Amino acid sequence: MRRTVPALLMALGLALAQKPAVVATIHPHGLFLRSLVGDRVGVSVLVPPSANPHVFDPSPSQVQAVAGARLVVANGARLDDWILEKVVRPNSLKTPVVVLAEALGSGLIKTPTGPDPHFWLDPLLMAKALPPLVEALSQADPAGGAVYRARAARLEAELARLDREVAGLLQGRKGPGVITFRNPLRYFTSRYGVKVLYNIVPNPDSPDISARAVAEAQRVAREAGVRHLLIPLAAKEQGVAVARNLGLEPVLVDVLGEGAGDYPTLLRKVAEAFARSLP
Repeated sequence: MRRTVPALLMALGLALAQKPAVVATIHPHGLFLRSLVGDRVGVSVLVPPSANPHVFDPSPSQVQAVAGARLVVANGARLDDWILEKVVRPNSLKTPVVVLAEALGSGLIKTPTGPDPHFWLDPLLMAKALPPLVEALSQADPAGGAVYRARAARLEAELARLDREVAGLLQGRKGPGVITFRNPLRYFTSRYGVKVLYNIVPNPDSPDISARAVAEAQRVAREAGVRHLLIPLAAKEQGVAVARNLGLEPVLVDVLGEGAGDYPTLLRKVAEAFARSLP
C-alpha cells in the first residue's frame, strides 16, 4: 500500500528527529563541522556570527540544545569559556565537549594574555583538528565512524588545496605590510607571511583607542605608504571611524564568516580582504 503524504511527512520528521545533533559554539566551527559530517549529523551554532563570542550569554533554549546534543565543539583559549562555566557545569550536563584549543596544544600562537584563540584562520592548523574531531564524533555516533574517517580524509585534502589557493592569491603582492585595527589575524598573517606593521588595539579585551596609538598608526602608514586599514567586521563602526580619521581606506575582514556559507568561503573572503590591502 502506498503511504499517504501525511504519513510520509511523519516518517521524515521522525528520521530528522533521530539524526545525531552536534553543537558548535561559534560559526566558523559550525561551518567546518558541516564539511566533516555532511548530512549524517545536524549541526547547530550557539553564537550568531554577528555577536561577540567572548561575552555571549546563552539562552535557556540553547542550554536545552546542548543538553540534547551528542557532542559540543568549543574553541577554547578563553574565547568561549562560558560553554562550560554557564551551560555544562551549572546544569550538570553530560554532553561531551571537545575543546579544539586543547587538542591543538603547541600549535597555538602565544600572546601576553594567553594563547591566541583565532586559529580557524589557518587551514593547515584546522586540518590537525580533524583526528580529535573524528574520534569524538565516532564515540558520540559509533555507527558513523567510517563515514567521519572518509570525510576527514577528503576534507584534509581540500584544506591543503585551499592553503595553496590562498598562498597563490597573496603571492607577488608587493605591499610593505598591513595596518590592523584589532588583531584576530595572527594565524593568517603568520601562515601566509604577511607583515603586520602596526596594530592599533593590540589588547583584545580593551575597548579603548589611545591617541598615541592613532598617531603611531598615522606615522607608520605615512612612512610605509600604506593606504588601507584592515578592520574585523565585528569592529566595523569603531574601526571605520578610525580609518577616516587616519585618511586610510577601511577594508573589512569577516573573521567569523558572517557572509560565508562554508569554511573555504570564509577563508577566501579573508584572503581577498588582505589582497585588497596589499598592492
